[in-house]
Amino acid sequence: MKEKELRIALVCFGGVSLAVYMHGVSKEILKLVRASRALHDIRDRKARTTATFFDSQKRDDREFDTEEFYFELLRDIGRSVELRVIVDIIAGASAGGINATMLARALAHDLPMDRLRHLWLDNADVGALLAPEARSTLWSKWFLRPMLWASGLGRLPLIRDAEVRANLSMFMRSRWFKPPLSGQRMAALMYDAVTAMGKPRSAQDSLLPSGLGLDLFVTVTDFYGHQQLMQLHNPPFIHEREHRHLLRFRYRRQPSGAVETDFDLANAAGLAFAARATSSFPGAFPPARIVEMDELVAARGDQWPRRAEFIARNFEHYGRGNIDAASASFIDGSVLNNRPFREAINAIRGRPAYREVDRRIVYIDPDPSPPGAAAHHSAPGFFTVLKGAISGIPLTQPITDELNWVVEYNERARRLRGIVESARPFISSHVAGVMNPDAAITADAVRAWREKANGEAAGNAGFAYEGYVRLKLASVRSFVSQLIADLRGIRPHSPFARAVTEIVDAWAEQAGAMYAPADTRSLSTESPERLDALPRWVAVLLAFDVDYRERRLHFLIESQNRLYAILRAEEFPGLHPAAVDGMKREFYKALETLRQRKTACFRNPATVERVESLFRAAPTPSEMRDIPAYARAFAARHAAGLEALIEQLAADIDLQASTRDIDLILARTGGEGWSAESRREVLINYLGFPFWDVLTFPVMAWREPGEFNEILIDRISPLDASAVEKLGAPRLKGMTFEHFAAFLSRSYRENDYLLGRMHGFDRLIDIVCDTAGIDARTDPAMAKLKARGFLAILAVEEAHLPQSKAMIAELRRLIDEGALK
Repeated sequence: MKEKELRIALVCFGGVSLAVYMHGVSKEILKLVRASRALHDIRDRKARTTATFFDSQKRDDREFDTEEFYFELLRDIGRSVELRVIVDIIAGASAGGINATMLARALAHDLPMDRLRHLWLDNADVGALLAPEARSTLWSKWFLRPMLWASGLGRLPLIRDAEVRANLSMFMRSRWFKPPLSGQRMAALMYDAVTAMGKPRSAQDSLLPSGLGLDLFVTVTDFYGHQQLMQLHNPPFIHEREHRHLLRFRYRRQPSGAVETDFDLANAAGLAFAARATSSFPGAFPPARIVEMDELVAARGDQWPRRAEFIARNFEHYGRGNIDAASASFIDGSVLNNRPFREAINAIRGRPAYREVDRRIVYIDPDPSPPGAAAHHSAPGFFTVLKGAISGIPLTQPITDELNWVVEYNERARRLRGIVESARPFISSHVAGVMNPDAAITADAVRAWREKANGEAAGNAGFAYEGYVRLKLASVRSFVSQLIADLRGIRPHSPFARAVTEIVDAWAEQAGAMYAPADTRSLSTESPERLDALPRWVAVLLAFDVDYRERRLHFLIESQNRLYAILRAEEFPGLHPAAVDGMKREFYKALETLRQRKTACFRNPATVERVESLFRAAPTPSEMRDIPAYARAFAARHAAGLEALIEQLAADIDLQASTRDIDLILARTGGEGWSAESRREVLINYLGFPFWDVLTFPVMAWREPGEFNEILIDRISPLDASAVEKLGAPRLKGMTFEHFAAFLSRSYRENDYLLGRMHGFDRLIDIVCDTAGIDARTDPAMAKLKARGFLAILAVEEAHLPQSKAMIAELRRLIDEGALK
């Protein structure tokens, strides 16, 4: 059975009141992932073929509806491709940031979102959000009433809605020159949304598989900004003010079962603050501040146990600049970063891959530019230019740079796969020569073969090996520099961080730890009896080349994925998928252990104290004028201290133990479920990795190991839902009035929420089918599935959308008449 993961990095754009639409879409994403989890919880693969979602769930639970159809789709696809759907990265700005936060919490702990429907429909209203002191009275700015109609707005169809007329009049006549909407009420609404989802049934409840995690990124704008020290040639330092800010939240469930989460109720106020701050639309809401959330929590009689941790993780540099993070003012994240693609793309790097991965960046754009929009040839007027420069143009910047990055990334992934596959026959033949086919597979035998293969790789690489080793040494020095900077609490990319890098390079040069041509056989062992018997640069490489071990483990995991694809091949009889699963779990455990070794020095107070003592003060501006000379002098002056620190770091990390662990794992391939041919395949991948690394590491340069799969990009928007378009569904109502219209009318919110669910269902079916190689837009079975799903959405939502009954009836009639055929 071919196995695949549809792994989604979700990006949610801003859109003010179109947050209601995005809530409908995000609810469908949750339902798809929930259905996938339910299917894969059935361990018996034969039982899956006849299972239904409600075999394990209560049919009368109002939280569930379209899960049934996603489950059915994944179940039927599973006859040819066993597909699992995972959302592991979410990034959002403004209205998208709100929905990103709520969806991430629901995914992290498998929580319901049904109660959020009424929070949005009832409370996302200008009447509920207006500050009490700002609300207009009967005679407030009475002169605006005739002016409103004289301006031409009265002729718009939109204004014919009585609720819109009343709310627009009240809003326009409310307080001027101060934000009319209440920050406290918005904060309370966000806090209620977070807490309404409740707490997980158990600490381990999650829609994320064991060993994977979820990362949430929410953009905000620091109104006053914070200073960053930057290095130039002359002057050596300048101070720049940075206004962009990113709030980060993480969920990790380790293979051991241990859970690390920022999405529990202990951090509810932190999540609510992120949602409040990212949507603090300038002029409409006052800036958000953490003290506002403190006041809300105190007024509710609640606690914020994770407050100090939240501030330390997200505002660390504020403390170093003597800025009180709790009093800092934040406005809408869309002001400077409305489309946070880069945050999602950067988070993709280094992700472990359980199976073959179909990596998608899916973005929700509630108001995309229509194709063939008319060009404007006349010169814009004064106020038009001001409005465009201040808000319109920055909010609609294209994503060209990020998309081009993805194109280049995909090209690199194809190139790397091509290199690996083309070299496989050559490497396999060389590795086969170092193995004794008649010998028992023991840890000692694996170690001996590995060392021999390392020597073969060094000897066969020729002159290219020197460049490869120099690059590895540069990577090791970078790793040591980063460790020291992190232990000392030095901000990345700061002048102090650069000074540490230069000092480590100077120490390596003075201590003989730079590359010198030598017998490459000295690199043939990863676990020598005595490191001091080797050239110094070899010892440093063996003590600190964590990245090599990490690359090798990722390569082994990818190779296990390759075994899934050939389980039924004639040359691998007797290989059982459970054996592949078990070894992959062992590799992931080894990977987690290796990552813990990378940070072992942080748990050693003696190491931390040594770093703080050695790197007590940052270089002065005059010293930074010639940073190489400063670094050489520092390394010479503190030679003994640096030597002791390097030895301490090496002892903390203890890489030799990591290598022995992997040898032991490979020795177990002789157990049940492994044939002689499949054992040989796994060993060739392990023993042959030095050959592949020589070929691929220089191409990869400094890129982290992890996924080597191409990234595809899909959009969810009103323009892309082809099945809904056939129903002639109305357009989004919240797009008018600069995306504020849904705040003026419940009927508009109902309209947009319902369309969000239908658009989300429509597009997610397309994306799942595309991953499985099915064209959902032409497949009659998919049209029927979408029709059934739409009818289920209409049936469930009808009771909650009293002002949309006519729309629902018309949509139901069109579906019943076969409009989707």
